[in-house]
Amino acid sequence: MENHKRISLAIQQVRVPLRLLDVLESSMNGGGAKMSSLVERWSKLAQLHPNQNAEKCLLLNVPGRIEVLGKHTDYAGGFSLTCASSRSMASVVATHESPSLILMDAARNITLEIPYHEVGLVEGASWATYANTVLARLIRHFGTPKNGVTIVLESNIPSAAGLSSSSGLIITLALGLLGKGNFPIPIPALDRAAFAGFAGAIESGAQFGDWVGDAGVGTRGGSQDHTAIVCSVASQLGLFSYFPVAKEQAVPFPESLTFVIGSSGVKARKTGDAKDAYNDASDRARHVVSSWNRLRESSKDLVTPARNMGEMLRDPAFDRSLLQAQLQKEAQGASLWNRFLQFEKETEFVIPGFIHQIHQQNWSGLGDFVDESQHMADEWLGNQVPETNALVSLARQSGAYAASGFGAGFGGAVWALVDTEHADFFRKTWMKQYAVAFPTRSQYLEFFTDFPSHGVTMHGETDFPL
Repeated sequence: MENHKRISLAIQQVRVPLRLLDVLESSMNGGGAKMSSLVERWSKLAQLHPNQNAEKCLLLNVPGRIEVLGKHTDYAGGFSLTCASSRSMASVVATHESPSLILMDAARNITLEIPYHEVGLVEGASWATYANTVLARLIRHFGTPKNGVTIVLESNIPSAAGLSSSSGLIITLALGLLGKGNFPIPIPALDRAAFAGFAGAIESGAQFGDWVGDAGVGTRGGSQDHTAIVCSVASQLGLFSYFPVAKEQAVPFPESLTFVIGSSGVKARKTGDAKDAYNDASDRARHVVSSWNRLRESSKDLVTPARNMGEMLRDPAFDRSLLQAQLQKEAQGASLWNRFLQFEKETEFVIPGFIHQIHQQNWSGLGDFVDESQHMADEWLGNQVPETNALVSLARQSGAYAASGFGAGFGGAVWALVDTEHADFFRKTWMKQYAVAFPTRSQYLEFFTDFPSHGVTMHGETDFPL
């Protein structure tokens, strides 16, 4: 095996063991058409598995996520409203004899192998950073796995389109390794919320409890994406907080409405060109809190420094005018103040207002709150591009109750909320309008209907059940 670079090879077909078929059939019981489709995907992946140990397998389905509202609020101590997408990353996980992680992308016919003793040295594939990051962190906490682990996966989540395919890969890797790696140090039981927080810490490099952090994948984000992917419930929007991860409210999603997702064709890669811009929003949030803590320290009444803007806002001594005056003394004070205003308004006004309109079944009232969120993202976060702004504008002009860019920003996708009975016509019209406005993006477009789906699904043998 050649190390220190990507390894590409043809994936050989093998016989599907009988026991694996039993797992697949039991997974399908009572699941309807959607589960039948998923089992078909698992079955195809199983036929590509390169070893005969696949009868002792773990089947994973890890969805993408839709950030309804809560732009860059999670790591700042706020709330966000999310759901899982119907698009997902399916995988079949099994052991092999060599001490390594083998990751096989069935769609692109690419295989990456990372020997356990050379974590971080294998490069080349676009997702090598994520595989190295997850494996290194788990080895540091729980020791070197006793088993080699092979993960064969296939995803229908649009890549770098804002649906958090990257966080989905982090979760797939973590669950696959924890479930089949046979680590020498016992792994504490984690419920779904705690695991989502841990997965977010793996990606960002943050400390999690007593588990010391590292550099992560290079983006200083939070655990919103991981929480939506792991903890979502079908037909619900979930309102979550994140220090620690906790579900604050379940919001039933109306059957009469449907999400239409429009990909802008502008790739939003958090570890690529957009990394510095993405981290700027995080850095400004931390700067605001540091300024407030310094102000409180100077008044000699600071008991415990705020860790984030959410804690700062909940401080009984918090004073907006004092914070504004403090920030005005600093370089880029206006930018820092706008970052605070975006966080405050998104969490205190936009999200509660949107939820209230849902409960009142006042669909026409949703747009004002979402329009405000989009405006703040463009003007104050600075994470929108002409393409996503145009998608929002075109969706609203075409009759969407609400529309918003979502995800890290700097490209990606926009969701539009429309009547279910008109969703397909809206999708076709919206895509045609956008293709005319941005013809150079037309070859990269993917527009589809979506709905709030269930979080991570696991079947088969695992040492780490959720």
